Amino acid sequence: MPGGADQPDLEVLFLDFDAFFAGVEQMDRPELRGKPIVITPTPGPSGCCITASYEARAYGIKTGIRASEAMKLCPEVIVVRSRANRYIEVHHALVEAIGTALCIESVDSVDELWGRLLSNERERADAERIARGIKRAIRERVGPITCSVGIGPNRLIAKVAAGMHKPDGLTVIGRSELPGPLLAMKLTDLPGISRGINRRLRAKGITTMEGLYARSKRQLKDAWGSVLGEYWYEWIRGEHLLGPKTRRQTIGHQHVLAPKYRAHPKAWGVAVRLLSKAAQRMRREGYVAGKLFLALQYADRSQWGDWAPLGNTSDTVEMYETLVVLWQEAPVADVLMVAVTLMDLSPPDAQLPLFEGERHSRQLWAAIDKINARYGVDKVYIATMHGQKDSAPRRIPFGRPPDLRLADVDE
Repeated sequence: MPGGADQPDLEVLFLDFDAFFAGVEQMDRPELRGKPIVITPTPGPSGCCITASYEARAYGIKTGIRASEAMKLCPEVIVVRSRANRYIEVHHALVEAIGTALCIESVDSVDELWGRLLSNERERADAERIARGIKRAIRERVGPITCSVGIGPNRLIAKVAAGMHKPDGLTVIGRSELPGPLLAMKLTDLPGISRGINRRLRAKGITTMEGLYARSKRQLKDAWGSVLGEYWYEWIRGEHLLGPKTRRQTIGHQHVLAPKYRAHPKAWGVAVRLLSKAAQRMRREGYVAGKLFLALQYADRSQWGDWAPLGNTSDTVEMYETLVVLWQEAPVADVLMVAVTLMDLSPPDAQLPLFEGERHSRQLWAAIDKINARYGVDKVYIATMHGQKDSAPRRIPFGRPPDLRLADVDE
């Protein structure tokens, strides 16, 4: 992974929408603008704050606290119930607007994306012009949603820059400036260095950014315990390298049940609904599954979980039959939470259908997925789901948001 002295000082523009869910609500409801608000998925004081406007953050309100605690910190705070579909809709509109000014490389989540600057856009003045053009396109095509932009030699440095001046910031860090702007930061301020990784680094005597830069590539590989350490050596020096190739291992859904669905027979319908959603996602991404995992949390807070082999299939009926076996082994009691996960996924084309029945099965489910995508959620579904089709609705899209033109398939 050699570096190059002739590489551009700037190459990546990273964009982070400011308090995105709150920003959408304030855009749609002008009476909320300039006021402290928090977004919760459920109404009432027990709701968990999934984000807070910057006006609310000024009172010390943070993501993850209960609405009741937010009200204590700021009696004037307004609690707003989340609208998942609206956030996804606005996200796609924003991506379309940004695409008029930037060559988008990747949409990382509902509120983050990055793009590669073209060869004639890499001078500082040109890159800043692109950033201002993005902000203008958002205002003109979508509305008063703000974003913070970071520009740097690679995705890591650009993302760090985007977080330095929020909200509505624009920060540039060139390769030639490194490591200067980063030396005052904590290691955990770097995206990707979790508390667990930080403990590993600390065990190797790396406790500061300066210490991180002082280590050799081999020492960082040893500290990370994998080749990822070599990538970090290059990333913090501004090299534009993609990380080690990875592939998806699991696809699943979990859902906390409303009281009317907690009786064991009702909870079974929810489990089937979750399986159906996971299977549709898996097929859309081109995978087959080798295992099915079922986990239950009961009303008394006890837990149960087990898995069973699937034999590399994408057939919802086969998965359903395996789910039946697992469900019959689970304790019978009121259920608080259900999780269904498809595991040991094989990449596209890794498992070729050898038998006529298997080929027909794939064709059948591809047709069913198309029907549901065209005519609406669960127009064709497993009969066990009848009466529970609405039991596990779309949730807040913290990861990559789905396409709303498709059936209810959470990303």
